[in-house]
Amino acid sequence: MRVLLGGIPLGCDNIGDEAIIAGVVKMLKESVPGVELTVATNDPATAQLLGVEVVPPFGFLDVGFEGFAAVARRHDAYVWCGATGLSDYPDAALTLLELAQKEGVATFVWGVGMDDELNPVFFKVHGKRRLLLGCLGLVGWYERRLRGKLRRRIAAILPRCRGAWLRDPESAAMLATMGFAGAKVAADSAILLDESTNHEPRTTNHEPRTLGLCISTQRQVADLAGLKGLLSDVRSAGWKIVGIPMNPKTDRALLGKLGVECIPGSTPEAVMAAAAECDVVLSSRLHLLILAANAGTPGLGIARGSKLANWLANFGRSVEGSVYDCKWDKVAEHVFAAPNDRGGWEAVRAKAYAALHGRLEAARRELVLGLEGCNGK
Repeated sequence: MRVLLGGIPLGCDNIGDEAIIAGVVKMLKESVPGVELTVATNDPATAQLLGVEVVPPFGFLDVGFEGFAAVARRHDAYVWCGATGLSDYPDAALTLLELAQKEGVATFVWGVGMDDELNPVFFKVHGKRRLLLGCLGLVGWYERRLRGKLRRRIAAILPRCRGAWLRDPESAAMLATMGFAGAKVAADSAILLDESTNHEPRTTNHEPRTLGLCISTQRQVADLAGLKGLLSDVRSAGWKIVGIPMNPKTDRALLGKLGVECIPGSTPEAVMAAAAECDVVLSSRLHLLILAANAGTPGLGIARGSKLANWLANFGRSVEGSVYDCKWDKVAEHVFAAPNDRGGWEAVRAKAYAALHGRLEAARRELVLGLEGCNGK
């Protein structure tokens, strides 16, 4: 059986996306004997790293869609897997699904998330067009028109998939409001890289305390002065701060400007190893929180939408605030309190991960049955 994986911009300096695809590849290799996997990515090194074939990242960067149909025809199934594609870049991923369907290739949606805010790059009016429409009082009408077009595409394309599993209940509920109520719930495939048993738990008496930090350049923190004040308070309390950039280029540059020294590695494994050495991580990137939890380390989230809140809800926790509005003094209190609640966190984590793995396992069985049903087309 040959399976093509894509639908997200892989190989584009996003460690979270690479963690997702590594989890999916691991799962399919363990679940489907003899499966041959192809990954659409911008990074040729993925072939050797994951033991897969690679093709260009159709629909992303400057690659476009030309040639995708021919590649899809060589496979028994096409799986759009992971990330927040249904709200971040839905047109590209939906077009890929539609092209594969037209070639008679079985299509699946796996582990995809949906933020409560559609990507403003595509679904908000900008520039001269906004000025013109604003003069006519038509900005709201035009943006509703964009969302309506997306709803129609979702309602037309997703029901033709042989299965759709989203990464959390909130994403499935949001998708239902956007035209498709048939999605089931799995979990983020990055939890399959769970490394907590490979690291010694942090003790409660070590020094110095360590905060792992990632602040994204996407929808950047508005109050950088407040963030700098937090970092100053943490250092004044004798803590060490370690930068764990989830984008090894842009996030690293921002953390450097904040005076934070970053880890050298840029793989999911390097992130988990670094997080394991921290008492707590603070992040506006979802997958640092996930990979840190994999390593047994608690996380505090600065929201850029709903996805961090959705993840933390698994642990009965909430975000500290958003990139637009955050009480940094309260964040400092929670940073300093984290080491004192390590036992409570570990119990909460164990219960949450049991539930997440249970959801993922049930969905995995259904996906495997679906794939086996299209073997040889």
